[in-house]
Amino acid sequence: MRYSKRRAWRNALMLAATLCLDGMACAQSPKWEPFFRFPGTFFPAFAISAAGRDANGPTESGPAYGYVHSGSLGIKLIDPPAGSKVKVQIEVPEIGVSGELETLASSDGKPHFLMPRLSLSEAKLARITQPLTTDAVFRLYVDGVQAGEERRPIRVRASNDAPLRACRAPTQCTDYSPYLAAFVNENHPAIDGLLRSALDIPAMPVKSWTGTQGSPDDVLRQVWAIWYLFQRNKVTYSSITTVSDSRPELVSQTVRPLSQTLRTAQANCIDGTAVFASVLRKIGIEPIIVLIPGHAFLGFYTDPQHKHPVFLETTMLNNANNPFHQQGPTKAGTALAKMLHADTHMNDSWASFQQALRVGQQNFEKAAPNFGKQSGFVFLPVLKAREAGVQPLPL
Repeated sequence: MRYSKRRAWRNALMLAATLCLDGMACAQSPKWEPFFRFPGTFFPAFAISAAGRDANGPTESGPAYGYVHSGSLGIKLIDPPAGSKVKVQIEVPEIGVSGELETLASSDGKPHFLMPRLSLSEAKLARITQPLTTDAVFRLYVDGVQAGEERRPIRVRASNDAPLRACRAPTQCTDYSPYLAAFVNENHPAIDGLLRSALDIPAMPVKSWTGTQGSPDDVLRQVWAIWYLFQRNKVTYSSITTVSDSRPELVSQTVRPLSQTLRTAQANCIDGTAVFASVLRKIGIEPIIVLIPGHAFLGFYTDPQHKHPVFLETTMLNNANNPFHQQGPTKAGTALAKMLHADTHMNDSWASFQQALRVGQQNFEKAAPNFGKQSGFVFLPVLKAREAGVQPLPL
């Protein structure tokens, strides 16, 4: 009696079955190995924000056969028999993350990466405020028979750590900086309060939030109103920019959550950019995150067609040109502004805002030739990241 190659291989697996870990029956393993998107590391921020990219299911061709965009963990399968049913199970028990993917092995005889969509609790991952080391468990089944299990240590990052670049080899690097858009959270409940507070400032000339429905000058005045509110609240620039990981194969950045920035009234360049961008998206002004080596600043479009960007150096928010740099608003000054329907502090604030626009424009013009050409230079319209499926983090 003749057997198909697939059936004969399956019978051989079952005959060779032995007791594996935990007393389970398992077959001698085909060639495979655990695979980490980020070397030895799991980023909750990536796992949460990338989940929206899986709408079309796993890739069905090429080396990424069975690969989902949000996958962080998987296996590299070297030599499965063509057409065999392959199942991958991933588990990180300590943080409640697991995933499973079942597919037919490709017939091209090449290695393939199988990365399942992970089942996770956004709320639980968001509460990880300190990095930790634990185990990830990888299991492979071929035609219903367990073909191996491996446990590997994995470093789980804090939820406000953002991956920027990961490399498999010096010339095989992937840019993850678009996922910084996840720290732009236009849905944060605190933003509504900020917007009300800005409109309630005595003598405030901006009476409503209209986004880009009006003129470019109207857009600038709305952004300035937020600028002025932050100046009155003495939001302070902090020069501390924490690079979470600076290994050649993995570069990441810590970003203060919006709630923490507002609570502490402190922001470094990327924190301030993310906060401003969050507020601007809420009122219908599309923001841009601009990265240059060692720095970040804000851009935004003044038109609904998104053709005319301007740039703002948010680190100048509380410098010496801030009219409230030395002392915040006083009761007497507030009462006088209400009575006169005018506030001289606003003129000084507008001048500081114009200066920050000029510096932002200068920074952009210096960096512009490098976008898309050199590592570390990124021009990131947040809308494009949203359209690609990068979701805001619930932080």
